[in-house]
Amino acid sequence: MNALPTTGELFATNQVSPETERGYRYQLRNFAQWMADSRDVHDMEDVTTADLLAYRQSLQHLAGSSQKRYLAAIKSFFEWALESGIIDKNPASLLKLPKSVSNKAPVFMTLDETRLLLNSAKLPRDVAMLWCLAYGLRIAELTALEIGDISSPNGTGMGSLMVRGKGSKARTIPINPPAYTAISSYISDRVNEPVFLVLDGSRPMTRRAIQDRFMNLAARAGIPAEKRFPHCMRHGFATRMLFDTKTIGGIYTVSKLLGHSRVAVTEMYLHCSQKQLEQAMLADPLGAGVY
Repeated sequence: MNALPTTGELFATNQVSPETERGYRYQLRNFAQWMADSRDVHDMEDVTTADLLAYRQSLQHLAGSSQKRYLAAIKSFFEWALESGIIDKNPASLLKLPKSVSNKAPVFMTLDETRLLLNSAKLPRDVAMLWCLAYGLRIAELTALEIGDISSPNGTGMGSLMVRGKGSKARTIPINPPAYTAISSYISDRVNEPVFLVLDGSRPMTRRAIQDRFMNLAARAGIPAEKRFPHCMRHGFATRMLFDTKTIGGIYTVSKLLGHSRVAVTEMYLHCSQKQLEQAMLADPLGAGVY
């Protein structure tokens, strides 16, 4: 008998980022628990395609993209189990993934909201943290940031952050003088340790601690409830760079700054309001002619 997945055997043969691995583990545990509770199935050899279709139906309350992640983890697991000789037949071979295409634009923090949040923070650590998030860092990248990753200003007056992103890919993000001053003031004379620590300095901040602190700061600043998440600040950075600046290289440069592996991922930020569409049409020289 082979128990349904509650651990990460799959990851011994698939090279994925730690964040992706954590997501897969959670999704597989969720699946195993549901099969035990709802179908009384505890061994992977006993899972049928009908079981998987029923599980897919149980995920209907989730967004299409979330359903796709859960089912993709299951398909990958059973493919691995078949290839490893643990099962003789793959019950997930005919399981189709839902389309996760959505025309809904990402929820993002506006420039005014970003400034309000930065100006409302009082503790040096909070100000430094918000500046990093304002430049599009993910929470995982923030927790991985070390003092040695911060470089002092160069000839143009710009400091920089060396950020380790998904799949251990590194990128260098230039930061303006106010951001560098805030970050360097916070780290003071500390060396060779994570940048962001709990208030007593005894240990690094966890991802959950950073998210909770951000939500608290955003609430105090009066940021709308739907925007009190770090990724909304990242979305705001992408939106500013694409629409409010004349970024050299356009979307390709923004993609590099965000750490996207493909420009296609960055395209989700190309959301246009009706006002922007009208401004584009007013700029068309054809409409300026006299008839």
